[in-house]
Amino acid sequence: MDTRTDWDIALRHEDARVARYGRPAAVLAVRLRVVKAGMADPYAARVGGAIRQQARETDRVTRAGPDRFHVLLPETVEAEATVLAERVRTACVALLPGTPGSEVEILVAAASTSGGGTLVDALRTVQARLEG
Repeated sequence: MDTRTDWDIALRHEDARVARYGRPAAVLAVRLRVVKAGMADPYAARVGGAIRQQARETDRVTRAGPDRFHVLLPETVEAEATVLAERVRTACVALLPGTPGSEVEILVAAASTSGGGTLVDALRTVQARLEG
């Protein structure tokens, strides 16, 4: 898993590559919504491991906050990112205790550079989707 600094550098490099060559790229954001505030840490390591297992070798994963992960997906269109998002969500839910609707909820969103946007724009989009 990347440090946040390494991931931010990779995002800028991939954004430049997308702009230069017109290749697709996408981002994925994963958020743990925990009923008890400050209780994401016990689950975060398991969720991070599940994300890493579902991601490709070329994807870049980072823990972006106490309850968030970001994934950089080079050479990925939004439809492919959406499929990965569902795989990640399913894998994370399978690792967590309890029944649906219990103390932990996994939210996943994906967005791409399609339509001429940047990866920074896509990251803003996924963050808004997780909040909305």
